[in-house]
Amino acid sequence: MFSLEFAFDVKLSVDKKDQNVFNSILYCITLDQDVGEIVGNITREKDKIIYTIDTSELNGEYNGLGIGFKYYTETIRKCFDYGCTEFRSSKTRNKYSDRVWEKLKAEFYNIEKYRKQYIVSLPDKQIL
Repeated sequence: MFSLEFAFDVKLSVDKKDQNVFNSILYCITLDQDVGEIVGNITREKDKIIYTIDTSELNGEYNGLGIGFKYYTETIRKCFDYGCTEFRSSKTRNKYSDRVWEKLKAEFYNIEKYRKQYIVSLPDKQIL
C-alpha cells in the first residue's frame, strides 16, 4: 500500500473581451492537468461588484475528498482580490455543491443563505 499527495493551484481570470465573465480553473500540478472549473458572471449594482457562479465542475474522482471546499475557498478569496464585493452561488446546485456551501457557511462568518442562493459578503476582517 502507498499514498500519493496531490498539489493544486487555482487560476482565476476575467474574460478580456467580455469583462462580465470570470473563470476559475483548478489545476492539479502533480498530474499536470485541469481537474475543475467554475464559470460565472460579473454584475455591477450601485457600489457592489457581484460575482455569481453559473456553472461549476470538479472531475468525479475528486468528489467527497474535501477538495471542493478548498477550491471554492480559494476561488472566493481570489475574486475578492480582483475587486469583488459580493460572491454568490448558483441558484441550482448538485448535492456536492450544496455540501461545500453548507461547510463554507459553517466555517466563515460572512456567508448567508438567502432564498436559494448563498451569498458571501466582503469580509470585515480578511480571513477568507
